[in-house]
Amino acid sequence: MQAQTVHPSRNKFCLLLSALGLLSYSLTAHAGLLVGHLTDKNAQSVANAVLFATPLDTPMPAKKAGDTSIVAQENYAFSPYLTVVRNGSLIRFPNKDTHEHHLKSFSPAKTFELRVNSKKEEPAPILFDKAGEVALVCHFHDWMRGFIYVVDTPYFAKTDASGSAVINNLPAGKYEVKAWAPNMLGEPMTQTVQVASDGPSNIKFQFNFVPKAPPAPRNLSKGAAPFGYD
Repeated sequence: MQAQTVHPSRNKFCLLLSALGLLSYSLTAHAGLLVGHLTDKNAQSVANAVLFATPLDTPMPAKKAGDTSIVAQENYAFSPYLTVVRNGSLIRFPNKDTHEHHLKSFSPAKTFELRVNSKKEEPAPILFDKAGEVALVCHFHDWMRGFIYVVDTPYFAKTDASGSAVINNLPAGKYEVKAWAPNMLGEPMTQTVQVASDGPSNIKFQFNFVPKAPPAPRNLSKGAAPFGYD
């Protein structure tokens, strides 16, 4: 039987794929997982809360230029109700409703005012470059409330309906982990945790209050008052 000849360039290609595979496996094997569970003062799960981790003994990853998120006005509510971004990120505010909105924030982390017309050109995105809470309101629709929380780390997650949040791809090491929820007074709660590379690291926080539920979306039919309380 005639021996099969393998082209040298194919050998190099296979070696490259093998090296990339080993690198991927190495990165995955050394990436930690932080699983958090957040509850209120009555030990009930808290959705729409923030869990974020700051490395204490490993380098902070560089920021990604051009990171952009979206906070839409849809069914006369902010969608999503809570948005979490790293500082230096841009946020767009498209209007999907039939009436215009007049967005405002008086928060120290970001003060701005934005008139968002319906069926017209979307306003330019806004840069969020300072960590902290940003509370959103609409001057035209009193019930509309929303939050943006800006963190100075790429390691963050938002809790789901079960109060759970998962932060993955954490390099093994020690982290300062914080928890925050809308309408919280004072600084976020803080714990220090050692994240391992061989399995999930678990953490729990219990707030000393009951966060308010997000305002329900509204379907304003023709004839309903577009401004103020209907």
